Amino acid sequence: MKIKYAIAASLMLSIGAYAQKEELKALKKIDDKETQPTASDIAEFKRLLTEVEPKMGLATPEQQSDYNFYKGNYSLVEMMMNPASASTNFSLAVDSFNKVIEIEKNGKKKHTDEVQKEILPELKTMAITMAQKLGEKKMYKESGFAYAAAYQVDPKDYAILYNAAASAVNAQDWDNALKYYEILDQSGFTGESTAYVATNKATNTVESFPNKSTRDIAVKGGLYILPKDEKVPSVKGEIVKNIALIYNMKGDTEKAKAAFGSARKANPDDTSLIIAEAELYLKAKDMAKYKELIKEATQKTPNDAVLFFNLGVVTSDADAAEAMNYYKRAIEINPKYVEPNINMGVLTLKDEQKIVDQMNKLGTSAADNKRYDALKKQRDDLYLKALPYFEKANQLEPTNKDVISLLASVYQALDRQAEYKAMKAKL
Repeated sequence: MKIKYAIAASLMLSIGAYAQKEELKALKKIDDKETQPTASDIAEFKRLLTEVEPKMGLATPEQQSDYNFYKGNYSLVEMMMNPASASTNFSLAVDSFNKVIEIEKNGKKKHTDEVQKEILPELKTMAITMAQKLGEKKMYKESGFAYAAAYQVDPKDYAILYNAAASAVNAQDWDNALKYYEILDQSGFTGESTAYVATNKATNTVESFPNKSTRDIAVKGGLYILPKDEKVPSVKGEIVKNIALIYNMKGDTEKAKAAFGSARKANPDDTSLIIAEAELYLKAKDMAKYKELIKEATQKTPNDAVLFFNLGVVTSDADAAEAMNYYKRAIEINPKYVEPNINMGVLTLKDEQKIVDQMNKLGTSAADNKRYDALKKQRDDLYLKALPYFEKANQLEPTNKDVISLLASVYQALDRQAEYKAMKAKL
C-alpha cells in the first residue's frame, strides 16, 4: 500500500510540475509580444498568474523566478491601466523584481540582468520624474510618496529619501517626514558631496552634471562654460534637528528631549534649535531649564534681532511682560524690523477682548453706564498704547495689508474717522 501511495504522490508532483511549465510558457508567450497587450491578453495574463500561484510551492527556482518576473510585469501593466492603484502596483512590481534577483542569486541568472540594468533603473527614473513634476505643482504629499517609491527601488540612494522627507515636511505630513528622517539618521547619511556644475551658454543658467567627466566633456564641446566643483555641505545637522522639532510638535516630550540632545551635539551654535528646545521646556513648565537655555541663546548672539524676536514669540503666552522686553530689544538692535513692532501692538491689546466682553454684559442702569465708561477708557488706553507700534510698522512697510487692517480697526475703535477711512481706502 505504501508503495502505491508513493507512486501516486510522485505522479501528482509530475502533473503539477507539467502544469506549471505549460502555464509559464503561456505567460511568456503573452509577455514576449512586441505589440501593446490587448484587454484579452491582460485578462488571460491575470488568469494564468492566479492559476499558477498556488503551485509555486512545488516549483523549481527557475520557475519561481519566471513567475515573479511575470508577476512584476503584470503589476506594471496594472499600474498603467489603473492610475488609482499606481502606488500599490509600483510596490508590488518592485517586490516581485527583487524576488527574481534573490532567487537567481545562486543559480541561473535568466532575468537578473534585465531587471537590474533595465527595469529597476527605469522605474527609479519614472518615480523621480513624477516626484519632480508633482513638486512643481506644489503637490508635496504626493511628491513625497513618489520619492519614497524611487527609494524603494534603490534603498542605498539616501539622497532620494532626503527629498522624500523634505517633500513630506512641505506637505506637513509629519509622520512620514519623521519616518524618513529617522532612516536617514540611522544610516549615517550626511549628503556631503561635490557638485559638478557649468554654465549653459545658450540659457546662461548653471546646470549640474552626474560626474566630473560628463561635465568636462560638455565644456569641451563648447556648449558650456565656467566649470566649477562646488562642495555640497552636510545635512546631518538638519536631519537630527528636524527629528527633534517633529517630536516636539507631536507632543512626544521625552523623545523630543532625547532628539534635541543629539541635534544640539550636531549643531552647537544653532540658536533657533536652542529656542525650540527652550519652548519644549516652557511647555513642560520646567522654568529653570527654560531660562538656562534662553540665557545660553542670548549669550551666543547678543545682537541678533531675529533671535530676540523669536524669544518674544515663544514667551508671549507664558509671560507677556518678558515677551515685550524681547520685542523691545529686537527693535533696539534693528529699528527697521517690522515684525516686533506688529507683535508689540498685538500683545498690548491681548486683554482687549476681556474688556469688550465685560462691556457687552452691562445693562442700562446708571451704575452700568458708569462702569461702561470706565471700561471704554481702559480699552481706549490699550488702543492708544498699541497705536504707535502699528503706525511705526506702517511707516516701515506702507503696503503691508495686515498692518493697514490693524490700523483701520484701531482708528475706528478710537473714532478717528479720517484716519480710518484713509486706511480702508488702502485696503
